[in-house]
Amino acid sequence: MTTIKDDATFTPLLARLRDAALAYPEAVEEFPWGDRVAKVRGKIFVFLNTHEGKLRVTAKLPQSGEAALMLPFAEPTGYNLGKSGWVTARFGPKDRVPEAMLLEWIEESYRAVAPKRALRALDDAAPELGEKGAAAKKGAAAKKGAAAKKGAVAKKGIPTKTTLAKQGIPAKKKAPAPRAQLARKRG
Repeated sequence: MTTIKDDATFTPLLARLRDAALAYPEAVEEFPWGDRVAKVRGKIFVFLNTHEGKLRVTAKLPQSGEAALMLPFAEPTGYNLGKSGWVTARFGPKDRVPEAMLLEWIEESYRAVAPKRALRALDDAAPELGEKGAAAKKGAAAKKGAAAKKGAVAKKGIPTKTTLAKQGIPAKKKAPAPRAQLARKRG
């Protein structure tokens, strides 16, 4: 992987996302295929990279994946991972990066991949630390309070067309169905 001059633009943001991902119980960082990933018990829950001057964040989003794919910077992950709910977001150096939403994606992905024991450790740590302590220790994961305790991903992380418009991000229109799918429906 080659470092480009624009990659330095994302260094502080990438460091914050990485730190938040590694704050989860049993999370470790590895570099398979030259990519930075965070894993829990040997399973990847997020890819965090810069490539050719663009920030790429890939997460498994079983609850918010469909809504995420409506965003102009999101697409199903390649290598058939998109079929399993993986979404990749790409941002150029001049793009506005919705950091809070990416932190929520990391939590949703962690919860989708982590074993029950790690989830119990996460849920048990949040109430003991209190909101300020939990947020400092666990990153964005602890900010959800009761929603995180119940194992549900908060819906407020899923942007609507209205919230996107307020942030200056145009909503992506739904892509037409591939011709092969249309042919099957007709026949």
